[in-house]
Amino acid sequence: MFLVGGGISPALAAFEQTGTVEDDSQQVNYVNLWTTCGGCAPPTDNDSYRYSVAPGATAAIRFTGNQVDIYGIRSPQGGLISVSIDGHAPHVVNTFAPNPVKALVYRSSGISDGPHIAFVVNLGRSAGGSTGTWVGFDKADTFREVTPNSTTPHRSGLPWLSGVNGDPSMVPANVDGFCDSRGTPCDLSHVFVTRDSWANMVNPSWAESNFAGWPGQLVLSVPPFPENVGASLQACATGAYDDHWRQFGQTLNTTHRQNSIVRIAWEANGNWYQWSGTNPTAYVTCWRRIADAIRATANPDPLLDWSINAHGSQNPPSHNPLDLYPGDPWVDIIGIDAYDHYPPSPTQAAFDRQANDVGGITWLYDFARQHGKRFGVGEWGIVSGNDDDGAGDNPHYIQFMWNWMQQRAGRGLYYENYFNTCEPPNVGSNLFRPLDSEHCLFQNTQSAARYAQLW
Repeated sequence: MFLVGGGISPALAAFEQTGTVEDDSQQVNYVNLWTTCGGCAPPTDNDSYRYSVAPGATAAIRFTGNQVDIYGIRSPQGGLISVSIDGHAPHVVNTFAPNPVKALVYRSSGISDGPHIAFVVNLGRSAGGSTGTWVGFDKADTFREVTPNSTTPHRSGLPWLSGVNGDPSMVPANVDGFCDSRGTPCDLSHVFVTRDSWANMVNPSWAESNFAGWPGQLVLSVPPFPENVGASLQACATGAYDDHWRQFGQTLNTTHRQNSIVRIAWEANGNWYQWSGTNPTAYVTCWRRIADAIRATANPDPLLDWSINAHGSQNPPSHNPLDLYPGDPWVDIIGIDAYDHYPPSPTQAAFDRQANDVGGITWLYDFARQHGKRFGVGEWGIVSGNDDDGAGDNPHYIQFMWNWMQQRAGRGLYYENYFNTCEPPNVGSNLFRPLDSEHCLFQNTQSAARYAQLW
């Protein structure tokens, strides 16, 4: 990230669009040969875009605001471009695609409000199967960051979006039952797609159909590929799965869930998923390709969430989870899954230590604010399950998390989901379901009472 004129106020937490700079605007200065293409495929908002094949061809886009989204054309002849703001470090973007498509090619991180110039440069090179150095510029959407209006009600009545997974099954009745037990409706339902096939992951399935008409938003946790089918991060990084992820974007359109939060390849800093980040280059490249493909078809774009597991990192080899960060242009929300174990938090001092340590919730929140990103807690909960390092029915952890969130309300904290489960083997975080000798084996009455009191 770069800061201009003193940087970003940490109180800012949301963006609103302020305008659009089209390709034919006087706010764009073209250097070297650019050609106007009117009425060309793919269609654009003003039926026009500019293109160039010349190395060094530059489009200088003047805009005012805290953020800019730059749209171009991806094509079979698409070349490499670099994008920079005000001459700061450039990002290289590959504009190749098997078929011509209008696409978001760059999203800036948060910058200070004021006038800026975005430079789009044709590097005169190609990669990833492209047959040329053709690049196109369509438009730039501009945004300013605003402080959320604390009087705007969420369904929960909280200053952040609050939700839960459906437990024991992911259906509205279980989500609503949990939230009824705490006394306030849920804003979000956390849904994990079935991971055994591409069809179950990216086509309309029970994950969307179960919640058809449900008034809240979905948090969709999606792996980068199905498990146990021979797929890999390396293949994903080559673009082999791009078509599937473009279909996922279309699914968000057809099911009217474009406002979802999409958690891509979560907890890759662990060692329990097939997409664990043992190869950080493959993971990052794969993540970026998925983000680009979803944004190429979903309209409007969902919020894309990069989430790690809290505390120690088994991966990448450096054990620093930031080596798996896909980069500001591809990420909308930085998030964490924070359970009361490894280490547990019996006291405020213990909570503060693990929160501030590398991989902790405060440590990652600070990174998100430095990069102008919203922050999310995709999963959190107490740990009473088959885990020697859990603190059990620990209402103090509920209180510590509440205090932590309250201190960051209106300062970038965007959402949180409690994770409720009581079947072994798992974390045993249950605050809602009654005990069942066959299935639900963990009930945390003290924590449940504290949660209902606070939420």
